[in-house]
Amino acid sequence: MGQNQYLIIGGSGEAGQSAIAAIRSIDPNAYIIASTTTNEPVSNSDLSLFGKRAEPGLATSIQENLAKHGRLQTLQALIYTPALGEVGFPIAESTPTQIKETLGICLDPMLHLEEVLQPKLTVTYSAFYWLSHTLAFYGSMGIAKYKADEWVLKDPNKRRIVRAGTFFSKSVRGISIVLQRTMKQTKNPDLLDLKSKFETSNQKFMDFFLSYAWEHEKESFQNQFATPYRPTIREDLARGLTRALQTQAPIVTVLGDWTWEENQMPHLPEWFRKF
Repeated sequence: MGQNQYLIIGGSGEAGQSAIAAIRSIDPNAYIIASTTTNEPVSNSDLSLFGKRAEPGLATSIQENLAKHGRLQTLQALIYTPALGEVGFPIAESTPTQIKETLGICLDPMLHLEEVLQPKLTVTYSAFYWLSHTLAFYGSMGIAKYKADEWVLKDPNKRRIVRAGTFFSKSVRGISIVLQRTMKQTKNPDLLDLKSKFETSNQKFMDFFLSYAWEHEKESFQNQFATPYRPTIREDLARGLTRALQTQAPIVTVLGDWTWEENQMPHLPEWFRKF
């Protein structure tokens, strides 16, 4: 029996490394190909594809590399991790230009890869973009996550989303830096509330920001579970992907110790439809 082959776009980050761990745990003989924006090999992968950015032409470039290495056979799964977009303002205020640029990183290259490579399963990552605190600062990233939810439900047999709670990562650090800047001139009531809470917290903004997000998650979901809330960590992402690769449900959510499955859009404010 041949090896199952997996492709991870963005193998060096938190999501990418947790994905490799998850695949190794359920498919020890897997052949894992991982792309990276750098020229450094991706830890724990079998083949690294260097200098790959989430931009137009990514699918063609990856396909050429796979052909060169004799690795064009069907992928068991394509796992897409890039998440970059304009943040620090309410999702509802996203402009068409901001949305286009964010989708150009977070979604469009994945759709093209899916079309070109025809994997058995395509998996990406999401967040709780509709909670009150996230609505206030997630910007055009929120629209990208909304579009990904719509995408997965259009073909739930071949697509999966791993939705995860807030965990420390480079992208969360990036959001906190932008948000701290934005708060100085905001008139948005939710961001003003965030600002006043920060000013009385005696914490560094990064620590405050994580605590603030975790409090909102706990408030939103604790009543559904008997076990206590705890913040999400990288190992939880691995658990989410493990489940996503084994379940028939299109959406797998991991939040600390909690795991659950979904097969419909979350309950969103009506204005999302305009996007």
